[in-house]
Amino acid sequence: MSLRTVAIIGRPNVGKSTLFNRIVGERRSVVHETPGVTRDRIAETTDWAGHPFILLDTGGIIPFGEADGAFDSLVTTVAQDTIAEADLVLMLVDGKVGPMAWDEAIARDLRRCGKPVVLAVNKIEKPDEELGVHEFHSLGLGEPHGISALHGLGVGDLLDEVVKEFPQHEVDSPCDCKVAILGRPNVGKSSLLNIMTGRNDALVSDMPGTTRDSIHTDLTWHGKTIRLIDTAGLRRKARVQEAIEVFSNMRTVRSLEQCDVAVLVVDAQAGAVTQDAKIAGLIHDAGKGVVVVFNKWDLVPDKDTHTHRAVWEKFTDAVPFLGYAPWFTGSALTRQRTGKILELVWEVHQQRQKRIPTSQFNDFLERIVRIQQPRAHRGGLGKIYYGTQAEKEPPTFILSVNEPRFFARNYLRYINNKIREEFGFTGNRIFVKLKQH
Repeated sequence: MSLRTVAIIGRPNVGKSTLFNRIVGERRSVVHETPGVTRDRIAETTDWAGHPFILLDTGGIIPFGEADGAFDSLVTTVAQDTIAEADLVLMLVDGKVGPMAWDEAIARDLRRCGKPVVLAVNKIEKPDEELGVHEFHSLGLGEPHGISALHGLGVGDLLDEVVKEFPQHEVDSPCDCKVAILGRPNVGKSSLLNIMTGRNDALVSDMPGTTRDSIHTDLTWHGKTIRLIDTAGLRRKARVQEAIEVFSNMRTVRSLEQCDVAVLVVDAQAGAVTQDAKIAGLIHDAGKGVVVVFNKWDLVPDKDTHTHRAVWEKFTDAVPFLGYAPWFTGSALTRQRTGKILELVWEVHQQRQKRIPTSQFNDFLERIVRIQQPRAHRGGLGKIYYGTQAEKEPPTFILSVNEPRFFARNYLRYINNKIREEFGFTGNRIFVKLKQH
């Protein structure tokens, strides 16, 4: 199911972050978190009345207070990218101070952008303040909705309006595997995408995605239909590096929602930087299959037979939790080893489909527990009664135990590692969960 995206837009100090936290804090279906610039979260997946959607918080991103004080319209690159990323814009204003010049400037450009807009008037906490809501009809954005993000008043009615045109379910055309090419800007994502779709043995067709600027490409590879999710970089350069990172993460969240396997592209020269680690963390948390490609290998100086391994070890030092990913070095410019991408993607995808029979898994558990039994932890000794694979995609195992708190984290890592040694699951995170018997 493809998700719609809602962006909260407004001038500073109108309560955007409070509304964001109100909406996602009461939902229990949050699956992704994106690190932002001034907050821990900038985009999350949430749900209202059976309509899941991605919520973007633009707090601290749009530079309203530029040095010259000029902000007649949303002409800054950052603001335009925020709106372009959204299927619907939720504009927030401050009901205690009434319409201001910045509100009018924002509203004027929102009217021009052609996106659906819902107007919310925040800080309406008393009955006598409701009359002030009507002042915002002057913005020309339709019916204003009075709310209190702090106390939750009117937020439910507001969300009813936000999701009323959103589909509850969308049916995708069939494909065998959905692949997202992820990475920070300028690491060669678009070049790799072009190589993959330009192969002589590939039958390529373009499909419109869920947003107006998104194109998904289907290609036939060895009789399989692979859907490449377009995650090309920003349409234009942002003015500040923080904004580039934020919008890269927004696109990552959207792409992760739709893909089965993520191809993480890293600059082989630079190695893993903070932004790479953030994106890797999103992939890991989402439980998606992953392949790591170190691009621009042709630009790495003084290579020898050990350089490949040194690059991977440096990466795993920075991103230790992604050590299960298959990887290779290559060059989109020279096409060196780029043919391996789809081979590894398909291998990872097949590993996601594996289901281990319960009897086989319990025989395995008995063996590894005999080799290394749980040690006393938090006042007791853990005991495993039986286990089963509860889910595929990602592989998830449930262990029925006497008391979950008796199992130390390092023992769960031991079980996780043994599962991987025994059953593979190449390129996939393995989840091991405990259930008290």
